[in-house]
Amino acid sequence: MSSTTLDFYWGLSSLDANQRLESATQLISALVKFQEAMPSSKDMATTEEEMAKLCASDVSYAVKRLIKGLASPRDGARQGFSIALSELIARISCISVKLVLSLLWRYTEATNSMKGQEQRDMHFGRIFGLMALVQSGIIARKGTTSVEIRKIVMELASTGAKKSYLREIAYVTLASIVPELSKFDFRDEAISMFVAVALDKGAIETPDELFLAMCLRKAYPDYDWHSAFPHWHGKHMLSQKNANKLAPILSEISTEDPSLFSTWSPQLHTVWNEIFDLYFNKDRANEIVAGGAMEFDILWERVVEKGLFAPGASQFRRYWGFMVLERLLPHLNEDMVPLIMSPNILRNLSDNVSHSSKSPLVKVGMRTAEKLIEICESNTKIGLAVLTHLLNQKSLERPAGSSSGSLRYMMANRIVEKLDSEAIVGYVKYLQQVFLKPRIGSKGSSGVADLKTASNASSKFLDNQRSWTLEQMIRVAKFAQLPITDELTTSVLNFTIAHASFKQATAKGAAVPSGIPELDMQPSPALSAATSDYCSSALISFINDLSRLNTHASGASDDGKDQPESTADAATAPSATGRLSVGCSRAGIVWSTATIAKLLKDASKAKATIALRNFDDIKSVLEDMLKVLRLLESKCAEYAKASIVETALRFRALEMFLGNICVLVAYTSDPNVRAEYIEVLPDMKECIEKLVALLDTNSDAAKGKQAKNAKKAKSKSKQKAEDADGDEEGEPHPVDVLTDIIISLLAKDSTPVRKLCVQVFTPFASMITANGLDSIIGVLEAREGVSGEEGGNVETQIELMDDMAVDSDAEMGSGDDDNGGDDDEEEQPSSEAVDEELRRKIQEALGSAGDVDEHEVSASGEEEDFDDEQMKVFDDKLAEIFQQKKQMKQDIRDLKISFVNFKLRVLDLVDVFLTRQPESPLVLRLLPVLLDLIRSTTKDSRNKPIHDRAFSIATARRSKLPTGFETKDGLDLLTNIHERARRALDKPTLTMISSVAIYMARAVVENDPSCESTIYDLYRASLSDFMTRKASQMIAEFFTTPANRTQPAHLLPFWRLAADAVTEYGHPLKAVNVFRQVQAYVLAAGIISNVSRLDSLEDAKAFADPTSKLLAGLQSAVLDTVKFALSDKNKNSTTGKLVIDQQRLREILQASSQLIIKCVRSKALGPVAKKALRSTA
Repeated sequence: MSSTTLDFYWGLSSLDANQRLESATQLISALVKFQEAMPSSKDMATTEEEMAKLCASDVSYAVKRLIKGLASPRDGARQGFSIALSELIARISCISVKLVLSLLWRYTEATNSMKGQEQRDMHFGRIFGLMALVQSGIIARKGTTSVEIRKIVMELASTGAKKSYLREIAYVTLASIVPELSKFDFRDEAISMFVAVALDKGAIETPDELFLAMCLRKAYPDYDWHSAFPHWHGKHMLSQKNANKLAPILSEISTEDPSLFSTWSPQLHTVWNEIFDLYFNKDRANEIVAGGAMEFDILWERVVEKGLFAPGASQFRRYWGFMVLERLLPHLNEDMVPLIMSPNILRNLSDNVSHSSKSPLVKVGMRTAEKLIEICESNTKIGLAVLTHLLNQKSLERPAGSSSGSLRYMMANRIVEKLDSEAIVGYVKYLQQVFLKPRIGSKGSSGVADLKTASNASSKFLDNQRSWTLEQMIRVAKFAQLPITDELTTSVLNFTIAHASFKQATAKGAAVPSGIPELDMQPSPALSAATSDYCSSALISFINDLSRLNTHASGASDDGKDQPESTADAATAPSATGRLSVGCSRAGIVWSTATIAKLLKDASKAKATIALRNFDDIKSVLEDMLKVLRLLESKCAEYAKASIVETALRFRALEMFLGNICVLVAYTSDPNVRAEYIEVLPDMKECIEKLVALLDTNSDAAKGKQAKNAKKAKSKSKQKAEDADGDEEGEPHPVDVLTDIIISLLAKDSTPVRKLCVQVFTPFASMITANGLDSIIGVLEAREGVSGEEGGNVETQIELMDDMAVDSDAEMGSGDDDNGGDDDEEEQPSSEAVDEELRRKIQEALGSAGDVDEHEVSASGEEEDFDDEQMKVFDDKLAEIFQQKKQMKQDIRDLKISFVNFKLRVLDLVDVFLTRQPESPLVLRLLPVLLDLIRSTTKDSRNKPIHDRAFSIATARRSKLPTGFETKDGLDLLTNIHERARRALDKPTLTMISSVAIYMARAVVENDPSCESTIYDLYRASLSDFMTRKASQMIAEFFTTPANRTQPAHLLPFWRLAADAVTEYGHPLKAVNVFRQVQAYVLAAGIISNVSRLDSLEDAKAFADPTSKLLAGLQSAVLDTVKFALSDKNKNSTTGKLVIDQQRLREILQASSQLIIKCVRSKALGPVAKKALRSTA
């Protein structure tokens, strides 16, 4: 052995990979030279003695030392020694597999006498040795027998089974042996051995076994795998027939035995390398076709979407899910975006993209999102596809109060920055092409990413893909952050109109030119009825969304000009108002009007077939409505040009109202819905004509004089409204009619119509009259069992249906849980009538078979028996009666739910009115109605949404106060509010009433400052109730909060209230109990805490006398309280406990000291307070 090679061994264990490689290279070069000096021989060394004869001494030493070093835990010894060993035995041709295995088994044997760490070192050493053996390639040398192969396979399988942390690398080593099996004569025997030993006779349950099985089938497709894997079907392990097995295996939940799986690792399992190589390596595309592997999107949905990212999946599996997603991103194209934008994946991404999140997956989530964003920025088509999916995810909305935003906003903002109008137009054109000629993944030689026309695809697939593409177009067109142009929105709108309204006409099998540009390219295959219906419903939704969007803010003007020149453009100019830009193009054309005009124009001249149902029946109606729409359009432009914005807004609202209803009439697929809305159109037309005349009349004086005569015009408007209110016998006010129409439409179960009604009501809120408000109040005041208009009261219908259901229960003798709790006394009075009704229904069910003579029955004592046919008829009729009863109950539930929703929609109108017209005197009529509604729904779980909505409206803070009302009306309402507060059922209700009381008190004082004394009397009466009635629900905050929210100039009533509280109820035994006595001090201290605000007043002399009275009364009350606490009277005669204990006395003294300190330190009242304290000392 040469001493020159010893130094090289030290470098093999270095942590530096380059140094290890350099040392291994030098060592192998030296050993090869030594071996070349030996006599050549074709013999193979199978023992150490033979190796000593055939190999140089340095080589023999090196083989043994390198194998020993594999078990060394020092630095990088295993890596360095295994590399050197692999290269050495590959270069020395006389080294056999048998020799290496014998040395490896000797030097890496783990014995029971070893410690745990030593045993682990031996296991690692043996694994590294086997890897070096396989990688060297000597396994294919002459002389290798099935015994050595079996020995290697059994050792690797055994090691993987015993040590889970070595399982994956053991099976990877086994897989690396698979290609070498073809060089042996015993190939089939070796494959059978692999299946029996490593794959548990074909019972594949883990990713390691799946990886090895895929490698075996890939290398030897001609083997009888159906016999080897009897539980696996198809020509490929990834066949769709095996999908149910693959998902749990790749998620490692296929068995409950954890020892079968590898230890969890932050790296993806090696089997994913094989899967991605199969699907995205174009050289293996033929393998997919021949093997029959499932489509990638199916595998992704089963394994990733519903497996690794499934709701409830552990954080370890979700981590793997993110790793798989990262692996897919380099292969991403626009057609694969739906795969990664699935609900489960988006939810997991959204939960793990915030730095403030405590999720352990936040780092991998942020990294994955960042990589996705980078791809979107580099490829605009992918970016737009991702963006349109993000727009539809409501669960990804920005959290309230969040400055950083959510996944949706983080990604959307980054993607939008890289987009321009040209890219968006290109993406929309691409979607239109896909809609007309749907495409599916091709399995040809060009790879899985290729697409072909889906001419032979299923109708369901075509419908789904076309629905998806149309949905994407609409999302892009209504996303305000994108640089959307009117041309793009019009293009999407016209495309949707064309395919929702028309079908391509054919003659002798050939398409006939239709004259509609959007139909120039014929869909292939033709659109199904389901797709046409979807286009119609999507169009309705699109129009309703556009009616609420300001598309002008999304990008530059179409013609590049900043200021519009046409009359219609003036209606939407930013200088007029941004509100006029909502729901229309930059040319001032309302989208719903454009839709109806486009439909009628194309229908009149096109040669295409009308796809809309019964279009001829509604065509004349739509033509009449289009004339009205054009009138409203011209009026809006006229008043916008004259800068009379409010009137222009009202005309615009009426146009959108009528236009959207017309779109609904034209494109709804439900004939009943169409009939309902057609009935409304004549009333809408008549109402609009009267509103046009009214708005013209009211605006004549405003043209050219708006700024100068604004107050005068406002007073005239109010006077006209009052005149209309007083004329009860005359024709109803047009705004009242509009309100009634809006309420009638709110009764319909349609969310878009509800939003539209609220949008239309908003500009007319300032014109509503008392009669119009009564229509709203009438809905809110409706109660079950209270009759309303004939046949029009929903609650009356509920009561009648409830009565019918109760009667039906009695007739059938039902034990239904809904009526099982009724008392016998309640059922007894109607028992006789129920029997007669039951007899009538049974006789109707039996028909002629039930016509039994009563005299015969009474004479014979029994009825004749029914034959089988009669009994069958009877059973069928009886079953029908029970089904009717069940349906009646369901109708009752549905009707009650509908009525709750109806009230909620009407409450939206109330909210709009109170927000837009807080100064209207009609506010006083709404407040008691809201309070009644809140009180009546407090304990009603079914009406809880109504209660919560009304509660939020009543407690909303409004900066402006009602004006112009009679002082007596305001005081009466305030008195009623205080009475409600004294009868409040709980603290939240009392807090809400307190807020309303403050609002009204401020309004009354602002309207008539002389009412301060009356307000004081009201609060004084409530204070007396609080202090003297034990059952009173009043709290101190009811008195302190108004003081905190009242202007300093109007604090005098509360100052007097604080003095009264301490003077009258601060003494022992004056309040109903000690707690209320303490609350008197707390109440006074809370009010006096506002003393610093008095410094802003020019003259605070009015507060001097109440302050002196307060401090004098305070000293007297505290002194009496202390004396009482020290006296023998301070003991309850019944329980023997102290009346005023130490805690209560501490609270009194603490509140008193705070009150005195505040007064003394005040600039305005400091001298008065000091003087009062000295005079009473």
